[in-house]
Amino acid sequence: MSPLLKKKDPHSREIPHKAFRNSPFFYPYKRLAYRGEYVWWRLKGSPGPRVPHLIKQKTIAEFRERFGLKVMVETGTNVGNMINVQKNRFREIYSIENNPWYAGRAKRIFAKYPHIHTYEGDSGKVLPTIMPLLHEPCLFWVDAHWGKVSAPIKEEMECIYRHPIRNHVLLIDDARWFDGEGDYYSVQDLRDHAALEFPGAVVEVKDDIIRIYRPEGSNLA
Repeated sequence: MSPLLKKKDPHSREIPHKAFRNSPFFYPYKRLAYRGEYVWWRLKGSPGPRVPHLIKQKTIAEFRERFGLKVMVETGTNVGNMINVQKNRFREIYSIENNPWYAGRAKRIFAKYPHIHTYEGDSGKVLPTIMPLLHEPCLFWVDAHWGKVSAPIKEEMECIYRHPIRNHVLLIDDARWFDGEGDYYSVQDLRDHAALEFPGAVVEVKDDIIRIYRPEGSNLA
């Protein structure tokens, strides 16, 4: 088996194949890999809970178009796959990464795009410095958690809920990890929290993504 196709430990923070990830071939390779991943997933009967990256891309596109969102805020840049896919679809993109190597790579690769702003650090601490820059409803792609190792989700949610704009759209990846243990809320915790902070908001789980949003036409005082 190719070393590029070996299954990774989902809880490991080891960074393999750094040279390849830094090469101009990486993102073209990922585009092809995403298609293959999706086809194979469909051939297997679309098993859960994990879903292909193309499903995540489609979900972001669906909410961007549905709510007319122009700004995306991402926690958990990783190798920058989602930024690369979305870079021409949002007017502004903000992305936070805690790992120094990933953060440095993103800063270097996306430096030529003035509308893409990358940050290094714990998203629970960095996100509060970004929120004052946001003056319209945004799409939050919340993906800084890493298995059972680290999850700044509680700090992230409190920060978003404290923002004066009250109709952001939150898409939280990896719903399967939200079981109320360790650093994680349970999905019911998120529902209860949203009922207090975003009255009338919808909280639903589909395709391993927790979606929190206010229906079109609703208003917040």
